[in-house]
Amino acid sequence: RDLHSFPTRRSSDLSLENRVIAREIANNRISLINTLEKPFNQKNRSGSLVFYGDEWEWKETFNEAPMKSYIEYQIEITKKDNSQVIYETKGFLKKN
Repeated sequence: RDLHSFPTRRSSDLSLENRVIAREIANNRISLINTLEKPFNQKNRSGSLVFYGDEWEWKETFNEAPMKSYIEYQIEITKKDNSQVIYETKGFLKKN
């Protein structure tokens, strides 16, 4: 086999790649909401960024958690101009 030839990408490969990239964006957002961008009394916020050559959008939703000392968060990641959620995560953030 020629070492310089590469297999062509199937659409499922691109889907997996998008999910991995979207998960990385979500993990970055989780790091930020735990450090520099704490969600003080905010219910929703969103933004966009260029990552791996594509434009992505993120949406964060915050709600009171069943435990009073925590906030529940949800993060959704989409590609710009496409409303399909590629990656979603939920969790809890301890209040200060």
